[in-house]
Amino acid sequence: MNSIRTVLKGIFSQKTRAVLTGVSTLCAAAIITCLVAFYHTATDFMSDEIDRINRGTKVHLHIMSGEDNTQQLTYADYQQHIQGQFHPYNTVASKAQHTDVPLNIKEQQNGFYENVITNWEYAKTFEIEMSEGRFFNKLDHPNNRFVVIGHEIAESLRENNPDKPLDTMFIGTNEYKILGVIKETAKGMFFGWHRTNTTMFTFLNHSDSASLPIDQVSIQVSNPDDCPKISAQLTSILSDKFPNVRYQIDDMGKTAQDLKSYLFKIRLVFCVIGFVSALVAGVNICNSMFAIIAERSKEIGIRLAIGASAFQVKSLLTAETGTVCLFSSMLGVAVGEAISGLLVDYIEWEYRWTIESSVIGFLLINIISILSCYIALRKINRMNPITAIQNTQ
Repeated sequence: MNSIRTVLKGIFSQKTRAVLTGVSTLCAAAIITCLVAFYHTATDFMSDEIDRINRGTKVHLHIMSGEDNTQQLTYADYQQHIQGQFHPYNTVASKAQHTDVPLNIKEQQNGFYENVITNWEYAKTFEIEMSEGRFFNKLDHPNNRFVVIGHEIAESLRENNPDKPLDTMFIGTNEYKILGVIKETAKGMFFGWHRTNTTMFTFLNHSDSASLPIDQVSIQVSNPDDCPKISAQLTSILSDKFPNVRYQIDDMGKTAQDLKSYLFKIRLVFCVIGFVSALVAGVNICNSMFAIIAERSKEIGIRLAIGASAFQVKSLLTAETGTVCLFSSMLGVAVGEAISGLLVDYIEWEYRWTIESSVIGFLLINIISILSCYIALRKINRMNPITAIQNTQ
């Protein structure tokens, strides 16, 4: 009990130094904890993205259509020159456009959503899961007006039409039968198909769709190593059959490899920021300890003169600083976890708490505080008690 009183008395005798040390320790612990927690969440999320890409690696052909017919790739062109060229891989064509959707005709409430015009292979190629109903299939009649809608569109329709079953909807002036609702997908993904929540899909296989210009062709590749070959084959077809069409080919296998390299860069940046934060805290603690020794040199000299060993004096000062750092780091860990949670929530990721981030932040800052104290306290070994007592400053 006497030891505790002595430690507390020493802390309160240096209130300004204790507050500065505590604030520095709190900030460093908060930064380190936030970095570790955010890094864990970000890398986990990116790892999930890499796994998702590798499970369904795709090569995307983006068409930049011009006004002239020779600068366009129609659905008929796709069927004739591309669709059957990549067996056994799934291949799908689509055209995206934004369309006005009446959510409540009586109250004239509208929504503006992306409309992807495509065919039944889309769900298989993009691994779309349904929560209600089904996607198109190859037995559906080409002239039927079918639509498959995302989760948020379905919720908006239900909210605006509570007494009406979710069976039909208007797109523009045409009424469509709702075949199904797509399962809600996670938001905030880097490369995942998260827009399905606010997207509706209409059937491409109408009798008049052959002349429809498409803007994307997607090919699902089971082996990422085949992506360069698929890309080269697409380039050859377009150069030979459609020399005036402007296009861009995205290799998602390469994207997965780029993400892996980004993970290393993120780790390096976080480590540098954490190291600098810890270094600043350590320098501040070391500087505070040098100042404490200078201000309390007379007290230290008296303790040494009446028989206390240098080790005992150093232990007392270390206990004082360690107590301040202990409680400051505990509060800093809590603040760091809270900031990390707010950041993750802001960018719409899934918050994943792990004890490792708290433990690393807490232990690291306390180890640094002890080492910083040790560097400064070595001065006591060379202190002469008589000279220290005579120093009244």
